[in-house]
Amino acid sequence: MSVRRTAPADWLLAGAMATALAGVPAVFWPALYDDFTLPKQALLAASGGLTAAAVLWGGWRRTMPGWLQGVLGGWLAVVVAAAAAGLDWRGSVFGYYQYRQGIVTQFACAGLFAGGWALAASGRWRVFGAGFAGLAAAFAYTAVQAAGKDPFDWWIDTSDRAIGTIGNANELAAFAVISMGLVAFVPARRFAAGAAATWAAALFIVLEAESRSGLAAVLVFFVLVPVARWIAGEPGRPLLRAAPVIGLALGAVTVASLAAGGLEGTAARVSGQATRAETGGSTRLALWEGTLHVIAARPVLGTGPDGLHLGFPRWRPAHLGGAYEEYDLVAQSSHNSVLDTAANTGLVGLALLVALVGGCAAASIRAVRRARGRPGPDWPYAWAAMAAYGALTLLNPISLAAHALFFAMLGAMGAAAMARPVQPRPGSWGLLAGMPAAAAGVVIAVALPTADLRAQAGWDAFAGGEFSRAAERYQAAGRINPFERDYARRETVALVAAASVDPGRLPEAEAALRRFDRRFGFEAGDAFNLAAVLIGMGRSPEEVTPVITRAIRLNPNGAATAWYTRQLMEALHVGGVLVFDETDRWTYVVPLPEMPEHQEPD
Repeated sequence: MSVRRTAPADWLLAGAMATALAGVPAVFWPALYDDFTLPKQALLAASGGLTAAAVLWGGWRRTMPGWLQGVLGGWLAVVVAAAAAGLDWRGSVFGYYQYRQGIVTQFACAGLFAGGWALAASGRWRVFGAGFAGLAAAFAYTAVQAAGKDPFDWWIDTSDRAIGTIGNANELAAFAVISMGLVAFVPARRFAAGAAATWAAALFIVLEAESRSGLAAVLVFFVLVPVARWIAGEPGRPLLRAAPVIGLALGAVTVASLAAGGLEGTAARVSGQATRAETGGSTRLALWEGTLHVIAARPVLGTGPDGLHLGFPRWRPAHLGGAYEEYDLVAQSSHNSVLDTAANTGLVGLALLVALVGGCAAASIRAVRRARGRPGPDWPYAWAAMAAYGALTLLNPISLAAHALFFAMLGAMGAAAMARPVQPRPGSWGLLAGMPAAAAGVVIAVALPTADLRAQAGWDAFAGGEFSRAAERYQAAGRINPFERDYARRETVALVAAASVDPGRLPEAEAALRRFDRRFGFEAGDAFNLAAVLIGMGRSPEEVTPVITRAIRLNPNGAATAWYTRQLMEALHVGGVLVFDETDRWTYVVPLPEMPEHQEPD
């Protein structure tokens, strides 16, 4: 197969893939409301859309076997169907705050899979070198945090551990683990230096993140490397010759982490016992148990992409509390990729995704065993990293940066084994078909941070007690991005808080809550807020009671559900007052007989 290195479609493909591999792990923006994940989703959407357009324009789809196209297309179709039939189709477009595993993310990952396929089919392995730039950025910022020189004062609850450019300690470790597979693309003559630098950087990141699951995944990787090479029928001499250099590099970063304090923290976490007083152990088991009940309730198409956070409080058992006794055990992710996929896109979506990954893996193993000694990537290193990363995702949420690299490597691995010997031809029909994806990606990349800046202004106003101003800012963010559930929800929260100061805002709060319900659907807290507003407006028990009943149905086993239901029912008959809690920043109803003597009702 000849390689057309000057074709515009090929330049677009290389540029978009390099942007994804280098930029998505590195980008963050402290000024945003969602300072880490949203910039990554924006860049992932743009690079994924442009990559898909380049693949269609360049005709690389013709090199993919029909069955694989069917599996990939079927998976994306199920993602859309799950959203349409899910608990909140609007919120499933981008996904929920922090993880953002919505339709856009799934389609972007599919675009990177196709891009990795096209790069492999055309022999452009050097583009994967951009992945080292992404790892270098994550490593550099982790080192800055380890040295105590971080210029930003993060509020994140894991800020005592390194969060790097990813924004979460365990997700940072997951990215480091999948990055270890980039060594597969290092030329043989540079293997020792490349492996030493890559694996040392990954180990340092994991140690500074103080991630037990990440450290276990690194150990799994090093165990699997010789096993993978044996399966491939490849000699172990290159690895043995490089072992002294690699060992020195790993030792050096371990000493550096010891000096920075990361190794000590990791050791303390590893030796710690997983009790109900510690969120890392029993809470995960509780999340898994509750998620199994969600899957049982909606087994075919699930709750919709990133919809687990809505289904979990509805169907989780009453006894689940994890490490939290006074607050609800909430689950945006079950911390298990298999359970998350089944809960969000159903068993059908899980089966198709397993077929995609398993089909490419099996084909790669067969192809490598048949083509021993031929030039190209050293795939066993990628196999080991992808398997270790897969094991890690059974204990932690999926992050955008790590998963994007995984899908790009999966596509390249599949193409190296299965690409058909067909000469791809750039075509105008392919260009026309790809233009909507490219345009949508670019528009999303601009709109997401623009809206999030408005949301950050809303958060600042809310924190300062300017509730009406906060509602206006969240409403402005929602006009730019009408699919973001969190913006619309926080607008209603701000208006209810404003009504606790000015009862004249009660009708506005009711209108906003009912509008939110029509567009996104309620969670239990939203229904309780509407009940409180209706009580404040003097509505009849016949109108308020069904709203309270609905709130109970949405979270029947909530830690405060029974208590707050009693509060509302009493206030419904004797009157009550809205009170804003400045500590937890929520607004609730206090029945009039319970009002402190010094507190006059509004």
